[in-house]
Amino acid sequence: MSGVGNARPRAGARAPAGWSAGLSPLESLGGLLLGALLVSSVVVWTTAQVSARVWSGTWLPLNLGDTFPAVVGLANDPGHPAAAFPSPVASLVPGAVPFWSTFAVLLAAPLVVTGWVLRRRASSRTEEQTASARWATKADLKPLIVKKPAPGRLTLGTAHGKLLAAEPGHSLLVMGPTQSGKTSGLAIPAILEWEGPVVATSVKTDLLDDTLAARTRRGDVWVYDPTASIRDVTASTWSPLAACTTWQGTLRTATWLTEAAREGSFHDADFWYANAAKLLAPLLFAAAASGRTMADVVRWVDLQEQQDVDLELEVAGVPEAIAAFAATTKREERARSSVYTTAETVLRAFADPSVAGSAATSEIDPARLFDGGSHTLYVSAPLHEQARLRPLFTALVQTVLMTAYEHAADGGRLDPPLLLVLDEAANIAPLRDLAQIASTAAGLGIQLVTVWQDRAQIANRYGSSAPTVVNNHRAKLVLSGVADTGTTSEAAQLVGEAEVDRRSTTIDAEGRVSATRATQSQLLATTSGIRTMRPFEGLLVYGNLPSARIRLLPWFDRR
Repeated sequence: MSGVGNARPRAGARAPAGWSAGLSPLESLGGLLLGALLVSSVVVWTTAQVSARVWSGTWLPLNLGDTFPAVVGLANDPGHPAAAFPSPVASLVPGAVPFWSTFAVLLAAPLVVTGWVLRRRASSRTEEQTASARWATKADLKPLIVKKPAPGRLTLGTAHGKLLAAEPGHSLLVMGPTQSGKTSGLAIPAILEWEGPVVATSVKTDLLDDTLAARTRRGDVWVYDPTASIRDVTASTWSPLAACTTWQGTLRTATWLTEAAREGSFHDADFWYANAAKLLAPLLFAAAASGRTMADVVRWVDLQEQQDVDLELEVAGVPEAIAAFAATTKREERARSSVYTTAETVLRAFADPSVAGSAATSEIDPARLFDGGSHTLYVSAPLHEQARLRPLFTALVQTVLMTAYEHAADGGRLDPPLLLVLDEAANIAPLRDLAQIASTAAGLGIQLVTVWQDRAQIANRYGSSAPTVVNNHRAKLVLSGVADTGTTSEAAQLVGEAEVDRRSTTIDAEGRVSATRATQSQLLATTSGIRTMRPFEGLLVYGNLPSARIRLLPWFDRR
C-alpha cells in the first residue's frame, strides 16, 4: 500500500510538472550568491552599528535592507566606508581604520570563543580535578633559588636552606602588622642591595636612617619631606607645577592631586573630585605658564579669583585651558561653590608655610633618576601627616612613574631597573592605577614592592578593584601576627586544601570491631597557624608555584 508521503517517480521516468528533481548549476550558483550577499549584509550592518557606537557614541538609523548596496560600495572602495552608506547615516560611519578594525574583531571573536570552548573541553577530559595542595619543595622553588643577592632581583628570604629571590620585575605585595619585619626584613635590605634607582615612601624614619648613608655613596639622594619632620636631613623641594609645563601634563597632575585627596576609596565622591580636577588644571597651568607658585594657586582658589586667571590663560594661549576654567566659573553659584570647596580640600596642605615653602622651587628632577646611576628619592612624612600630604606625595610618585614610562619607551625597558617601594601603600601615596602598574611593571624594568597592614586596608582604598590589585602582584607575602581574619582566611584559601586520610574504629554492642577509612579535604594552612608564625617568618604565594613558608633576612643579620 502506498501513501502520498511515499510517492516516488519510477526510475527513468520524467518528473511531472511541479516536481523538482534538483537544481540546475545556474540555480545553485544563484542561491549561493544570494546567501553570500545576505551574510555579507548582516556582517556589514553589524560592523557599521558597532563601530558607530564605539567611535561616534550612537546607533545608526540603518535597516538591514539598506546594507545591500553598501556591500557593493565597500567592495569597490574599501578605503572610504562612509561613502558606501546612504546619506542620512554616512556622516556617522567612522573612517577606514576604526571601521575595518571593528570588522576584524567581529570576525575573530567567534573563532576565539570557539577555540577557547574546544580547549576547555579538551583540558577537562585530560586534567585531574582532584589535585591536592602541598607545601613547596626545594625542587618547586628552583626558579627562585639564587646563590647570593643578584642584580635586578628582589631578595625574599630563605626556605629549605636556600636563598630565594623574586624573578626580575615580578611585583611583590606584603601584608603584615607593625613589628612583623616588613621594614627591617624586606624594605631596608632591598634598598641597600639595589643596583639602580630607588624610590621609597615611608612613615618610618628607620628606613631612611638605615639606608641613607649607603645610598649616598652610590649616587644622588633627594629626601622629600615638605614638613621638615626629619632632623639632621636637608629636605629637597618639589612643586606640582614642575609637571605643568604642558596642558596634557597639567591634566594628569590635577587628576593625581584630586584622586589622592579622597579619604575613602577612589570611587567616593567621583563627581565633585572630577570637577575639582577640572578647576585645578587651568589654575595650575596658568601658574606654571606665568612663573607663579602653588601659593598663588591656593590664593586663586580661596578667593575664587577669575580676572588674573583669565589674563594668564589668555597669554598662555591654550583654548582647552581657557574653556576648562570657563566651565567652572559659569556654573550656578551653589555648584561652583562646592567645586571650589573641594579644591580647597585638595590643596589644604599648602596652608602650612613649610609645605608652601617647599613648593616654591623644584630641586627634585625625576628625569635625573634615570640617567643610568643609582640615585634615590625618599618620600617621607610622619604618620599623623599622611592625610593632608597624600595629594603631594601621590603626584610626585606618579610624576616619577610617568618619567619612567617615557624612558622605558625610548629603550624598551629601564636599565638599570627601578626599585619602587611603597610602604603604607594605601595611605602615603595611593596610586589609582596600581593594578595596571603591578601587571606591567616587569616589562618596563620596574621592581614594585607594596606594603600593607592587612587585606582590609586594600579593600578600603580600592573597593571592588581590591582583588585585582592583589591578583596582579605576582608574589604575595603574608607575615606573622596578622589578626585580620579576612587576610588570614584569604591566604589560607590561596594555599589550598590537602587531601588527608581519616581512619575511625567503632565497637558495637556485641564487641565486634569495625574500621573505616575516608579521604577528606582540609586547609593546608590554618588562620591561626598563619597568625602565630614567628617574627620574620612569612607565607609566600608566588605565581603558580606551591606555597612556601620562608624566613626573612633582616638587614642587621647580614652585616
